[in-house]
Amino acid sequence: MRSFSNIYNPELAVRVLKRLQDSGYTCELCMVGPDTGDGSFQATQKLSSDLDVALRFTGKLPKSEWLALATHYNVFINTTNFDNMPVSVIEAMALGLPVVSTNVGGLPYLITHGETGLLAPSDDALAFEVAVVQLVSDIDRTHIMTERARAMVEGFDWDVVKGLWFAVLVES
Repeated sequence: MRSFSNIYNPELAVRVLKRLQDSGYTCELCMVGPDTGDGSFQATQKLSSDLDVALRFTGKLPKSEWLALATHYNVFINTTNFDNMPVSVIEAMALGLPVVSTNVGGLPYLITHGETGLLAPSDDALAFEVAVVQLVSDIDRTHIMTERARAMVEGFDWDVVKGLWFAVLVES
């Protein structure tokens, strides 16, 4: 659920899918987002073909369509090489999807490993595979994690944030 760009390392998601399928898991990957023109979209398509994994590319979707689409998936992976506080991760948490993300930039401030999601080293397909398997193998723990993540991001709702801003401004 983000634009294709080399800094987001979309090819890692394809390599994770391949590892999971090679390990015997029946799974699919859907990538939602527009092509930014830096070649990452085409490289991801080519890698998908070279590794012979079935991938669904939707392009950019209106919010209502990707919200509906998200209900058909079980895990959100964020493969970025660099990021601060990605809205896509916050939205996935709000939707109740368990999140596996790279441990880069501001992401460890958003995701507490093992509490609100799982963090993996950047560009490490094996670590992502292990994390995804952990999520699907321990459904009870994953459910608790997604509940915590959902509760946390509810604090990012505008009505909550607006109230906090008013409190700060009134005290000033």
